[in-house]
Formats: sequence, structure tokens, C-alpha cells
Amino acid sequence: MILKFSIKDSYREFFILLFCFLCIFGINLTYEFKKYQNFKISKHLLLKNNIVLSNYYKINKNGKKYQVLKLKNSDFIFYTTSFKELNISQNDVINLRIITKNINFKDYLSKSFFVPSYDFNITKVKKEKAIIEYFLNQHHNEKIKEFYGALFFAKNISYELRNDVNYYGIAHLIAISGYHLGLLFTFCFFILAPLYAFFQKRYFPYRSLKLDLSIIAFIFLILYIFLIDFTPSYTRALCMAIFGFYLFSRDIKILSFKFLFLSIIFCISIVPKFLFSVGFLFSCLGVFYIYLYLHHFKNKFSNLTHIVLLNFWTFLAMIIPVLYFFPLLSFQQFLAIPLSVIFVIFYPLVLFLHLIFCGDLLDVYLLNFFEIKFYSINFSISFGYYILYLILSFISILHKNLALFVVSLGFIPFIFLI
Repeated sequence: MILKFSIKDSYREFFILLFCFLCIFGINLTYEFKKYQNFKISKHLLLKNNIVLSNYYKINKNGKKYQVLKLKNSDFIFYTTSFKELNISQNDVINLRIITKNINFKDYLSKSFFVPSYDFNITKVKKEKAIIEYFLNQHHNEKIKEFYGALFFAKNISYELRNDVNYYGIAHLIAISGYHLGLLFTFCFFILAPLYAFFQKRYFPYRSLKLDLSIIAFIFLILYIFLIDFTPSYTRALCMAIFGFYLFSRDIKILSFKFLFLSIIFCISIVPKFLFSVGFLFSCLGVFYIYLYLHHFKNKFSNLTHIVLLNFWTFLAMIIPVLYFFPLLSFQQFLAIPLSVIFVIFYPLVLFLHLIFCGDLLDVYLLNFFEIKFYSINFSISFGYYILYLILSFISILHKNLALFVVSLGFIPFIFLI
């Protein structure tokens, strides 16, 4: 039974571990509050070396045009605006002064907020890391650069590309998460296996190939998290993978909702800002609905049938949470189901092509792919309906028929497209 708790089969150990994670969370929260107090000392704070992640123009109610900037420094990401024409481009590094008066602790803890600013001063252009330049310089089209920058290095994407991705419902494939972690782990394992096996047979046959290669792969995945700056969805996946690997190596079952809960609490305890991260939320919900499917249907079908049904199940289950935050709805999003399967081949293929400096081979096809647009509408989900859906989802752990009903609710929004 999947719900059987696995951490030494004891609720006592579960609550001890939970208590430890909450203590870590409390320590980190105290530390962040001290930083917040220092941040608030000056009402007009000078911030240096802020990297421009994106900038775009909007028009206010009075018809006046202004510029919106998304900036990042070593402590947080923030948004600000300017009614002056600023000659600023992505990756520029600027100094500016911000007004901290209306920033509360919740805003600061989330590490992403809006703040008024003035006195802009461009200092230099940020140079990308060599490996990122190696990948992105293989492309000439800006949209394709953004696509691969997001796919491999969790870089920001423009509104245009985000809209293209939302039409297909494949944001989960672009945002680096557990899906990518699994593919990268497999890629590393099979690339290194022949070389390691050669030396193992001759010099250390007593070593376990699977164990050693798994450790090497995890070292690579840990180094990768620094390259992509602790992306929430990937951080969640990595913590779960390492925790799960440890339990699995001790013959302890990991397909447990309590294992998922502890992994989420652990991630939040070490990085409190994940409490406010939509990407982290989607990542956790995606894994929850996968566990929900396996909990009720693990032994019902063949592996091939599971692949098809699990993709369809997860797609429908995530429709309502995604629409609450991103209300674009189109029948085109059903293509996310086969595309999720195709991605298993596409991702390692384009990774290999970039490694041999042939990353631009598919650029024309990708541009044509993004140009396809079906009819769409904006379909907003109310907060009450969203919360009710989540509550029913958690209760459906106990009832298979309720789980089927909850997931089938994902069909309802598409009725409004007819």
C-alpha cells in the first residue's frame, strides 16, 4: 500500500524529523527578519549591481507610457518603474535608489516585490558564464536564445515566448524541474556507465556500479543547481531525489504522501521564500497528482498504459491550478500530453547537439512550432473555487472515485471554448 509510511515505519520518527525541519525554518526565518530590519533602516536605500532581467513598456489609465524593469541583485528580485526613457537592455547592470517604506516582511521574505525607485545609473553589461555563452551563442534568433536559456539555465523569458508556451501548456517542460532532473540523471548515468564499467572490472570489481554512478550523477546535479541559481522547482526535485535515494538505498519505500510532505517542508525550511513561489507550488502539486494516480491505480495497468494515462491524468489535474494563475485556455493545450512524451527524446537530443556545437539544427522548426496558435480565451478561476479544488484533491487520497471526479473537473473549462 503506497500510503504506508516508510521512515522506519514509525510516526515517532516522522514527527522528530518534522520538528527538526521546523526548527531549521525558525532559524532561517529569524535570520531573514534580521536582514529585513537592516534593509528597512534606510528609507532611501542605494542598491548597487542590479542585473536587468527584463524590461518592457506599459500604459497607465491616463494613457501615459512607462517602463517596467525586473531587476535582480544578490539578495532578491524586484520590480520597479520609470516614466523617463531609460536606455536599458537585458543583462545591463545598474545602480539605483529605492524607497523601502511600503515593503513589509512578507514581501521581503518572498524575495520578489515591487518598489518605487529613482536615480538610475547604468554601470556595465553583465557577462554570462562561459558555459551559458557556449550554449546560447549557437543561436541567432532572440526567441530561440530565450527558449534554450530557460530550458538549460532557468533564464527569464519574454512575454511573447511565455505566451507561446502557454498556448501549448508546456510551461512545465520549459521550467527546470524534476522532469529535467530525471532526464539529466539518466543522461549522466548512461554516458558514464561504459567508461566506469571498464575501470571497475579491472581495478575495483567490489564496488557497486549503480551506487557509484548515482553518487557521481548527484554531485553533477548539485553543482548544476548553483548554475541555475536555486530555481524553486528544481530545488524541490533535487531535495526529494537525494532524500528518496537515501531511503531507497535502505530499502525503504518512497512512494508516500508523507515522504512528499516532508520533502516540501524540508525545502521550505532551508529556503523560506519558496512559500511564495508559484513555480515551487506547481512543482509540488504536479508530484502530488502523480502520487495520487499511483496510489489508486499503480497495479491496475501495464507500464505502457501507465505512461499514457499518467500524462493525461496530470495534465487534467493541473488545469485548474494553472488557470488560477495563468488564465489562457486553448484546445491547443491538449498537445501538452503527447509533447510531454516527445520531450523525453527532445531534451537529451538538444542537449547533445549543444554539447557538439550543433544546437541550431532545430531552430527553424521551433520557430514554426511557436507560430501555431489555436483559438483561445481568458478563463479566470476564482480563489474560492481554486481552494475548494485543492481541498477535494487532498481528501481524494482516501477515495478513488473522488480522485476521478476531481481530476475530471479539468474538462469543465474547455466546455467554454466550444
